[in-house]
Amino acid sequence: MDDVVRPASRSEVDVVARVLAEAFQDDPVSMWVFPGDERRREVQPAFFRAFTEAAFADGEVYLAHDHTAASLWFRSEGGESPEEFMARFAFLDPDDLDRFTVLSELMAASSAHSQPHLHWQFCGLLPSAQRKGVGSAIARQHFRRLDAEGVACSGEASSARSARLWRRHGFVDSGEPFAPPGGPQMFPIWREPQG
Repeated sequence: MDDVVRPASRSEVDVVARVLAEAFQDDPVSMWVFPGDERRREVQPAFFRAFTEAAFADGEVYLAHDHTAASLWFRSEGGESPEEFMARFAFLDPDDLDRFTVLSELMAASSAHSQPHLHWQFCGLLPSAQRKGVGSAIARQHFRRLDAEGVACSGEASSARSARLWRRHGFVDSGEPFAPPGGPQMFPIWREPQG
């Protein structure tokens, strides 16, 4: 199960977005940004499509061979300005956009790493693929490559449970947990290349 994901092609933007939308339907952070189950089902495919397009422009996009998982990575250097990035989400209604902006600003403020690295923005598994070792297999596959290349990575776990999962794969806490007003805690994490 170690070769789970492959680089996605640009023609698969909608497939990646669908996988991530389904995977994050019940995520605490998604529930805060897009309150209401129906609202999330309606808006998240376009939301994750915008993120996936941004990752194709300035990062890496991976898709499971069986389309049950996807991940988005962003480079820490170069790329779009914050204003250009946020313009991708102009389709959101004002309340959703306000919450997403608050969250984005908190995430940017919590990132204190000056060395070049990849930011693991999302790793999502369809509910049918969860708790079967797929997430760990994806992590092993990615980190074998990143360790060989000497690349560090950062991220934010969206729950204490996911933070525990990433700690098993070499991440350490890299700052105090933070939360948007009335929202769930997020846990900044960091991983140095290993081996």
